[in-house]
Amino acid sequence: MLELIYHNYYFLLYFAALLLSIVRYRKYYDTALKYLPILIAYTVLSEVLGFMVRNFDEIQIVYKEEYSYYNTLIFNVFDIIFYLYFLSIYHKVLITIKSKKFVKLGIVVFIVVSIVNLFVQNFYVDPQNYAIIVGSFFTAGSALIYLLQLKKDSFALKTSNLLFWISIGIIFFHLFYPITMYIISFEYELYNHLKLARFHYLSIAIFYACFVIGFLKVKRTKPYEISR
Repeated sequence: MLELIYHNYYFLLYFAALLLSIVRYRKYYDTALKYLPILIAYTVLSEVLGFMVRNFDEIQIVYKEEYSYYNTLIFNVFDIIFYLYFLSIYHKVLITIKSKKFVKLGIVVFIVVSIVNLFVQNFYVDPQNYAIIVGSFFTAGSALIYLLQLKKDSFALKTSNLLFWISIGIIFFHLFYPITMYIISFEYELYNHLKLARFHYLSIAIFYACFVIGFLKVKRTKPYEISR
């Protein structure tokens, strides 16, 4: 575990987010985010398993020698769950019919593209780039619409809203995530030359720092104020 933390410093933020999601659960247990601790726990487990596959020869999920250290499958499954989870959240919290239609469209298009992507790229060893692009666009777009929906709220009310902080993190991270994954898939030498791995991990850290801030600042609200 210490080695995991040393090599993946952002894991500390995962753990902090998980711990706070449980400690502060009574603040949001009856809102649209009531299953968020489960998603964060799944994130932590995915990261731990991904680390083990990448660093221990005895553990592998793709049984071909040249792909023995590949952990891409773990994160391809994670991406599908992540995008569908947050799109479902935004469908619940967005108010206008137009906004809800945008999210519904995103869910349908994402599912279709994810299926098509299976025939374009190897799901076991390749990031599903086209699904990532579509998922990022609609999830970040939904997050932006949600933030605009909050524009009439006071600063204090916004900053005590857990989903406000999560939406900021989603928008920031998913501005870069599709680009990073595309470069790592098709221009790996450029990925290494630009040292994009460092930026990728930094963006993850900022993303989950937003979760941590949200959990620290969240205040008890009525269920309809978030999950109507």
